[in-house]
Amino acid sequence: MKPQDLRRYAKIVSDIIDSTQSNGEDLNADYEVLRKSIDDKTVSDLGSDRLTQIKTHFQSGTDKYQDNVNKLEQAPVPVKILGKHKILVRAYADYANACQDMTDSLNPEDASIDAKKFNRSEKDQENHIAKVSDVTTRIMGML
Repeated sequence: MKPQDLRRYAKIVSDIIDSTQSNGEDLNADYEVLRKSIDDKTVSDLGSDRLTQIKTHFQSGTDKYQDNVNKLEQAPVPVKILGKHKILVRAYADYANACQDMTDSLNPEDASIDAKKFNRSEKDQENHIAKVSDVTTRIMGML
């Protein structure tokens, strides 16, 4: 594979990691509000309007993660890292799905959160993003 193809692939992966980080930072304030309200058992105090606002923001962020999955799936992959790339795509897709689960745990209509689903999603996100980070580091080392 040509060096420019390796650089192009590396840039795609790097851009996705940067996008993931900035998207996570953007969503964090709303996540902290939800985490605190679950821990303090004050979810209903947030009200339907605030939960709708947060859910909309979360869905927008989750959609960005899904776009990143699509970019990874369509990336021109150097043959020598094809196996690792498939692991990366799977881990990132699992991460995006866990984020969707968190978004889906919010129920603005009755101002509630499915705390069990929210907490499970939080743990799943941590596990999947750790795997994404690990495999990305190994891929970049191979390039």
